[in-house]
Parts: sequence; C-alpha cells; structure tokens
Amino acid sequence: MKEFVVHHVIDSDKELDSLKEFLRFNNLPIEDISLDSGLFLAYYNTHDMLVGSGGLEFYNNLALLRSLAVSPELRGQQVGKEIVSQLLEAAKQRGISEVYLLTQTASFFFQKMGFKPVARENVPDAIQKSSEFATVCPASADVLVLKL
Repeated sequence: MKEFVVHHVIDSDKELDSLKEFLRFNNLPIEDISLDSGLFLAYYNTHDMLVGSGGLEFYNNLALLRSLAVSPELRGQQVGKEIVSQLLEAAKQRGISEVYLLTQTASFFFQKMGFKPVARENVPDAIQKSSEFATVCPASADVLVLKL
C-alpha cells in the first residue's frame, strides 16, 4: 500500500541540513546545495520522516533538476514520479522552457517521463556552467532534457 506523503518547500538551514543528510544517505551530491540556489522540496511521511526530495536550480528560462531521491522502502510506489511532476509544474509556473538533468542511475526512469538524451556539447552554457554540470557530476553521467 502506498504511504501518504506530503511535501514542503525547504526554507531554513535546519531543513537544509536534514535534506543534505538524506541526500548523503542516498549517495547524491550535497557540496553545492544552498537555500539560494533554487527550489528544493522535502517529502515527509505521516511520521514526519523525510522520505523523498527533489530540486530545481534556475538559470533564466532554463532549469536543472537535481537531488531527486526516494527512501528505499517507498521506491516503486510512484513517489519519484510525483516529485518530478510537482517540480515540472513549478518550472512551468516560473516560465521555464527546458529542464535538464544529469544522472548515473535513473536515465530510463526519466526517459519514461518524457526526458530525452542530449549530447553534453548541446547543453546551453548556463547549465554547463552550473556546479553540478561542471564539477559535481562525473562526465560519464547521462544528460537529459525535457522541453516544456
């Protein structure tokens, strides 16, 4: 049975620290995450435990989706899909035209949601200059894009 999950915009250092610990547990980068780098959402279960996360960094009319994680016990229950859908809706509301992401493990998942592979050299400069693209994720990571 799917567990009830609610989301919350991260807006304090304490919540950011909790997010970083969650991402670290899920083997995702945390070095360059800050409250002023974009929109980060935390997803909590009915026991107030952090069970999912996702974020967007904004670069004019472009966005970089990052920090998508779901607790192991909730994987396969469409929570990741819900998180991505909510992030894409937030991007649309901000007038974003394209959302990019880098992944080493979830390319198939994102392609099922409509993202398309893109060559690294075809990614706009603003995204290429982001810390995630330039230094945090390895060059072997897949790059995908969704045009909104």
